[in-house]
Amino acid sequence: MPDDRPRRFFVTITAPDPERLRDVLTRGLDLFATRSDKAGHHVDGLITLEDVGALADGGYQVLVRDTDRPRRQHRFIGAEEWQRGMLADLRRERKER
Repeated sequence: MPDDRPRRFFVTITAPDPERLRDVLTRGLDLFATRSDKAGHHVDGLITLEDVGALADGGYQVLVRDTDRPRRQHRFIGAEEWQRGMLADLRRERKER
């Protein structure tokens, strides 16, 4: 089954003042904690490229960091294969002692 979700990205959004940052918080985006420093007022989030474009068009600085897709595909294994791997790890640890 293909993944039909829109692709989302981890971002940092920077606003020039606290009021503009509050505006970002009212947009219904998946956002995390806010913080402020000398460079501006920031919030991290997980948003679509469409949202990135809308924010950039609105005058916000948006730094795209990474995609929400897993970096590695998960591989499912049976109990026997898991047990063999665990025993091999234990043997390796005992040799290192």
